[in-house]
Amino acid sequence: MKTFNAVLGAVAIVALTACQSVPPTASLNSEPQATLPKWENASYRYVPVNKPASLFALSQEQQQEFLSYYYAPENQDVSPNFRLSDYINKLVEHFSYVGETFTASETLNNQSGNCLSLAVLTTALARLVGLDVYYQQVHTPPIYRRINGILTTSTHVRSLVLEPLPEKKDDVIFFRSRAIIDYFPSASNDIGDYLTEEAFISMYYQNMAAEAMGKNESDLAYSLLSEAMQLEPTNAETLNTLAVLYRMDNHLTASRALYEYAIDIDNKSIHTLSNFAVLLNKVNDTETLKKIGDMYLEADDSNPYRWYDIGNRMLGKGNYKRAELFFKRAIDKGPYLSEGYFGLARLYYLKGDLDRAVSTMEKAMSLSFPSDNRELYAAKLEALQRSIKQ
Repeated sequence: MKTFNAVLGAVAIVALTACQSVPPTASLNSEPQATLPKWENASYRYVPVNKPASLFALSQEQQQEFLSYYYAPENQDVSPNFRLSDYINKLVEHFSYVGETFTASETLNNQSGNCLSLAVLTTALARLVGLDVYYQQVHTPPIYRRINGILTTSTHVRSLVLEPLPEKKDDVIFFRSRAIIDYFPSASNDIGDYLTEEAFISMYYQNMAAEAMGKNESDLAYSLLSEAMQLEPTNAETLNTLAVLYRMDNHLTASRALYEYAIDIDNKSIHTLSNFAVLLNKVNDTETLKKIGDMYLEADDSNPYRWYDIGNRMLGKGNYKRAELFFKRAIDKGPYLSEGYFGLARLYYLKGDLDRAVSTMEKAMSLSFPSDNRELYAAKLEALQRSIKQ
């Protein structure tokens, strides 16, 4: 199953704010903070938003339509988890894949949504019939969307619906089949970590907050992020998004405290490091900014596309040494993806190393898929080969 996955999942946001002075703190130079800094902010007015349970609520008509299919005699020879998967397959035949994030009921009513919307719907249906659902991140080439100076990047989620737990007999362990519902399948996808249910639900609030921030609806964004914080106060992406909101609204000291706490508990988040760097640049804290640059080298992000993006930024700045390091890290995290090799080929070309540029571009093209960048790679390779012959 496919879906458009803009403004999804682990939301990374870059926003422009006025340059103000923020008192430096010692967090990056001392032992990690033991407690979460005060994140509530009286400057915002709380706006009523959907509570977690309401995300999965379905109308009586919606429930009955699914249950009629699920319990239909002609479908009983299909395992329950695959029966649910078949129902969704039929549903999405006429589905409109858009960037908006919806509740389960809204997704059915609108016959549209992003992959998180469909994951919410999958969960709602699974709960109706007592099936267990797990969630897993899938790394795909980033989709960027900018609204009123706010840049979002995307990650999407696939759902794994397990068959019912069989009755245990004589201490025999039964393996349960999994119906994998992936709304944006691609041979080039890179499977990421499993998510807790709290982290999955937090994604909904992160997405909705990002949309509210793009519309300058700060009270609504804050209210949505408050719900996410109640679910999982140490979620690095929620902390990151809340820190961006504070930065947008010039609560710079509070923003900085959240960034530093997020880095203390999880310095693997390149999104957090990148957004903190924006704040540090705004307040002209070059000393800490340099430390953030060094922390990229210590990060261990599993998403190869994030390293590829950083490599491109370093290449644009003329920092060839670090660009090469990050492109190679992209290859290390996703050796079967073409993008890291493509980045290296561009680097070698700019350095005048045409032989390595050609061999690396050949590798990129061999790993590409016809539906992706193969034609572009072929054109670049031909141009490089002509350069060598001249």
